Amino acid sequence: MGWNFFFSKRYLRTILLFPPRCDPFFSPVILPKGIGSRMVTHRIGQAKAEVTERKLAGWKSIAGHLECDERTAKRWERERGLPVHRLPGGKRCVVTALTSELDDWQRPRELEENAQLWRRQLGRPLVWAAIGAAVLLVAVAAPWALKGRNVLRASLSRAPASSAAIRRVPTPGAEELYFQGRYFWNLRTADGLAKALDVYTQAIVKDPSYAQAYAGLAETYDLLPQFAGANLEESLSKAKDAAGRAEALDPNLAAAHRAKAFAMFFGDWDIGGSDAEFRRALALDPSSAQTHQWYASTLDDRLEAAECLRQIDDALRLNPLSAAIAADAALFHANFGDFNAGMRDLKEIERTQPTLASPSYFLREIDFAIGDFPAYIVEARRFASITHSPDDMALADAVARGWAQGGKTGLLKARAEVLKAAFDRGAEQGFQLGVTLLLLGYPDQALPYFKASLNRRYLLLITMQQCPWAKALSRDPGYEDLFAQIRGRLRNGYPARPPVFPVKLRLPM
Repeated sequence: MGWNFFFSKRYLRTILLFPPRCDPFFSPVILPKGIGSRMVTHRIGQAKAEVTERKLAGWKSIAGHLECDERTAKRWERERGLPVHRLPGGKRCVVTALTSELDDWQRPRELEENAQLWRRQLGRPLVWAAIGAAVLLVAVAAPWALKGRNVLRASLSRAPASSAAIRRVPTPGAEELYFQGRYFWNLRTADGLAKALDVYTQAIVKDPSYAQAYAGLAETYDLLPQFAGANLEESLSKAKDAAGRAEALDPNLAAAHRAKAFAMFFGDWDIGGSDAEFRRALALDPSSAQTHQWYASTLDDRLEAAECLRQIDDALRLNPLSAAIAADAALFHANFGDFNAGMRDLKEIERTQPTLASPSYFLREIDFAIGDFPAYIVEARRFASITHSPDDMALADAVARGWAQGGKTGLLKARAEVLKAAFDRGAEQGFQLGVTLLLLGYPDQALPYFKASLNRRYLLLITMQQCPWAKALSRDPGYEDLFAQIRGRLRNGYPARPPVFPVKLRLPM
């Protein structure tokens, strides 16, 4: 590729969506009125709004849009999952594609190619510029450096070693795979996380000493239980192993401590140990928005309202273009601050980020908790359309039928039936099934499922005894024993007792 590339349609499209000072691995978003800086330009949504959606028919049109030949487009469908659609009609059926889907699919590959191009085109001038700047800096600063060497030495002796300053250069090709992993990881879907695992593993194969790739692998395992229905104990055990390997390779890598802290909290229920690891990560990299975000998520579950909101607001200030952080901020403010504003913010993020799963998931859970079942059904369907999970789709269809046939009771019975089938396959921890049976008036039938979720370390159990709907259960010997076991599993601390209980932990009794 020569300089003509810089005037091509593909380059201009990439620059429009990801200008040089924008981080392409966090999904930008218009922050709704009421969060952080109130309003940030949503470049991706703005760009898409300016381009009319087109439907392409035939391989020739699809290949023309992708700027490749037809054979390459067909190979990309087989090997890379190019999003095309076929109308019924056998082998001669018409192949179609939507331009927005093709652009979304093409973006990670373009980012990698463009990054390589920028390095080739600009690398040599930047090297000479850096050398010249270094010579000038030495000439100007040397007298001051000699004069203040004792102060500098004392300062360095107190400061922790900078991991970034000594971090090794990855093997060629490994860093590009790592950046692909970050992109897929940020999609927060089962498919995206599976792809992230794959490319992080490829990066490690290329460079077995690449600490950041191990940290990325650990963070992917951290999210698999929530977004892919993976076994929590197994996934978080793998997360700790990968984080440990990253920490061994680079003890000052903040991402390694962050991934470890997340797994310790959600897997081991180690409140104090997790808190120490998060604080270590923040000491190493105070400007990491993701660390502030993940720390806030544990504080949310610990019911530490004030510190939770402070951490998530810091995360949003550091990365105001992250849709995932904005969604968490809206949820936490709905829980501990202004409920109505938080709900409006979640709905706005859901509207502007239709492929991000977390806003629909949060809204689904809140709508169920407050008993807004029509809204719950809508969000259940929307969440299933994003995740494409058979279990999510089965739940959405079942609760819609149950509501139509029998109102609240019909919905709860249908929900219990689907959750029971998922539990039998190992895809449901047992807690949500227990809650549903409680709402149906069967506390004795619910108890074994709560105990099963305790064996699977389902985190919402740590605050269950404090929930208004569970207080009456404490008089039951079976539940009294359950609560004692929960307290016994907690390590190095207990959840707070806030004056106002979070909305997401309520139930429509």
